[in-house]
Amino acid sequence: MNVKPIFRFAKVLATALLLAASPSGVTDPSPITYASADIISPADGEGLRANSGDFVVLTQVEPAVRQGHRLRLLLDGTARGAAQASSIFQLAGIERGEHQLQLHIVDEDGELIFAGKPSTFHLLRHSKLHPRPAGHP
Repeated sequence: MNVKPIFRFAKVLATALLLAASPSGVTDPSPITYASADIISPADGEGLRANSGDFVVLTQVEPAVRQGHRLRLLLDGTARGAAQASSIFQLAGIERGEHQLQLHIVDEDGELIFAGKPSTFHLLRHSKLHPRPAGHP
């Protein structure tokens, strides 16, 4: 008697039972693990000149952000705006000096899923204490 077909049938039956027991008909995938959530620009340690204090922050997440997850940008430990799907953030009116940026990936409820490495940059703005040379606007 050949037992291989019986084992093959048992395997197919077990898979079918698992699929039938799952509410969506598909077994749950393993939980997503993000490898990185990085600040691309301004780069870590960069001196960024923005006299208005307005600038764009570019981020990158690996693997891509999963459906239902959002990105939240922290500036000096405080969230800047609502979590969003876009990896580009616009910041406005930031004071000169050293600042820290960090990217968080959150779920639909705003719960933290993954925290990227902090990145430090230095915002350079014109100072009224140092007048511009003649001929410069």
